[in-house]
Amino acid sequence: MLNHSMTEGRRSSASLPTHGRHIFISVIGPIMVVSRWIQLHCQREQLAELEDHQLADLGLSRTQVRNECAKWPWQA
Repeated sequence: MLNHSMTEGRRSSASLPTHGRHIFISVIGPIMVVSRWIQLHCQREQLAELEDHQLADLGLSRTQVRNECAKWPWQA
């Protein structure tokens, strides 16, 4: 009888064979990057919706917000 670790629960990427890790990273890496871009885009939209007095509480000017919101999602 064979004992497969896959049947014992989830495996981490570290337990995968080397080629498996490369495949895992090449699939998950881009997904994580795009997820971060979407997150930045949403945060910048929320920032743009704040009132001037809320921006003042954060120590930001409307010009700083415009400059931040003008960035592409991949620009941190």
